[in-house]
Amino acid sequence: MDEMLSSVRTLADVAAKWRIADVVVQDEYSHDVLVELPDGRVLAFDAT
Repeated sequence: MDEMLSSVRTLADVAAKWRIADVVVQDEYSHDVLVELPDGRVLAFDAT
């Protein structure tokens, strides 16, 4: 897993590497960006 995430620094990196499955709005400043991996696991990235 560390190798998969070592090059991810920005939300643009996330979008380039995986398909964004969903964005959950927490409030006007915070969003959780969810990506589904091919093996069925889901990663959540916090975006502010």
